[in-house]
Amino acid sequence: MPSYISGQLPGIGGQLRRYPQDFRVQEIPAYPLCGQGEHLFIEITKEGITTQAAISELAQRLGIPASSIGYAGLKDRQAMTTQRLSLPACAWPGATSDLEPKAWPLLPDLSFQVEILGLHNNKLKTGHLQGNRFAIRVRQANPRWPQLVPPILQALRRHGMANFYGPQRFGRQGDNALKGLEGLRRGYLPGPKWRKWLLISALQSQLFNRWLEERIADGLFEKAIIGDVFGKLPQGGIFYSLEPQAEQPRLEAFQISPMGPIFGYKMFKAQGEALEREERILKEADIKLEEFRALKAEGSRRRARLPVEDLEICDLEGDPLFTFTLPAGSYASVLVGEFMKSDLAPSEEDEVDSE
Repeated sequence: MPSYISGQLPGIGGQLRRYPQDFRVQEIPAYPLCGQGEHLFIEITKEGITTQAAISELAQRLGIPASSIGYAGLKDRQAMTTQRLSLPACAWPGATSDLEPKAWPLLPDLSFQVEILGLHNNKLKTGHLQGNRFAIRVRQANPRWPQLVPPILQALRRHGMANFYGPQRFGRQGDNALKGLEGLRRGYLPGPKWRKWLLISALQSQLFNRWLEERIADGLFEKAIIGDVFGKLPQGGIFYSLEPQAEQPRLEAFQISPMGPIFGYKMFKAQGEALEREERILKEADIKLEEFRALKAEGSRRRARLPVEDLEICDLEGDPLFTFTLPAGSYASVLVGEFMKSDLAPSEEDEVDSE
């Protein structure tokens, strides 16, 4: 697990995901449906299967390619997750133009629940979500957790959450980044498009985590430096600044956040000292930006520091229950990990693979 912002405070320990119901995720859509179009949006609630497995099952039942089904982000297998999918409306059995889509018949005997939402003009694409709402139960926590939690919460509200990629990003064996690096060296990755993306993204995520760990270790988590790339919070445009003292008040007020590198051949580059730090990360990994071109990995930036605002912790049968919202692409395991301070085993899929 990467560095803790509240590392000087003792954790509560405990266990995540003993049962799928202990880890609940609800997508927050990015936009309302327009009510017309060629794409049918549905909402599925699943547990015990990955998003890709649910898509494959649905595609097989409808007799359509899995690639024609859109999703905003991947969700864990060992969790109870609710998310939107889109598919060609003409493929839905029993669909008739004289009935509203919500009145269309449901498919029986699926391994997940389905709710028909309605029609829209565009296919759902990766990243088309505002965020995710979580409800996470930690079992076998230290019996003193009610006394241990408040100081950690206070520290996070003061300093913010480090927006690390969680262990889920790197696969059950933790080797997705290595496989991505091997593909980068070869100039290609085998397998379906989503799998290729997962592996190269794991490599980019590992490099981002290294950048953020160094930033924290050097006392720069809450400080602007020359040439930093900033992004508005909670979302908005990005810019760089050569006058860090001018941005520091906005940084402290959680109006903006430094944006770390998601390395790629089209990445918006930092300048000055900030650029030197990023170039050192690449040099130490023996990677050149142009190597990402063969894998069509353009690169981007990621907000490094997030406010902790709506986090609530209550008692559920003696266990702490954490409820909170995170923006798309952020990891619940990172936030809850600040409280547990114990190794979190990776799962088969990302909580939110949505960038």
